[in-house]
Parts: sequence; structure tokens; C-alpha cells
Amino acid sequence: MARFLGNDVDGRAALDEAGVRIHVVDDATQDADEALVVAVLPEGARDVRAEMVAAPPADEAEAATGMGAWHLNDVDELHVVASGEGIMEFVTESGVVSVVVEAGDVVEIRQAEHRYRPVTAQSWVIRHAAAPDADMNASETGRASAAWPAV
Repeated sequence: MARFLGNDVDGRAALDEAGVRIHVVDDATQDADEALVVAVLPEGARDVRAEMVAAPPADEAEAATGMGAWHLNDVDELHVVASGEGIMEFVTESGVVSVVVEAGDVVEIRQAEHRYRPVTAQSWVIRHAAAPDADMNASETGRASAAWPAV
């Protein structure tokens, strides 16, 4: 189950306002609930788009690149954490909210600014609302990277 680095109640409320929700499945091998997939993604974009394993970055410079850089995706996303542990940070009206995600967490991101750093090798099952032959079209926001929080 996701752990908030900071006040859990305030963090959940801030994320909700920013378009981010973290759900939990009972068994890490299960998929996201079908009703959730239907609620978040349009018809024709509900299939699993990718399964990936993200490795921890080699150093702090690498931790601020790619998914580790602050970015926005052009589409809504729904991801299941299948294994491992990582840190996700989201920009909200209340400031940055940091969350440790692990096996069984389902992360719903509705075009919120975020960054991600795996702490251990972490497997993800990815869905998103882009056309079947397109990607999420991530764009870096230019926000300066700060130090990652300790887990």
C-alpha cells in the first residue's frame, strides 16, 4: 500500500485536487479493477499498453532525467505496480506530494505534473488514453529537480 512521505490525509486531498488517485488491489498479481479502467480510460484505450521494469538510477544526475524529470503527459494514465518500490512526486496547489508506491498500488494520473524514481527494480503494467499506435507524449515542464526524499 502506498506510503505518503508527510501527512497522509493532506497529501491524499492535495493529490485528489491535482487529478491523482492511488488505489490498491488485494493481490499484486491482479489487474486494476475493470470499473476503474472504464472510469479513467476511453473505449479503445483500455488495454495494457506496456509492461516494463524500471531499474534504480545509477546516480543523482540520472535520477533527474527521463521519468525522473518533472513532466506532463498529454493523456490520462492508469498504472499497476506489479513489484518493487519507487517514489512518485506530484505537483499540487499545496506543494509537492511524495508517495512511495509498491506492489498492488494502482496509480491514476489525470495529466498531473509528476516525476518518478525506482528505489528497487520495479515492474509496472501501463495503460493510457493515447491512440492505440501513439505514446503518452511526455513533455518536461522545466521545473528544477530537487533532491529526492529518503524512503
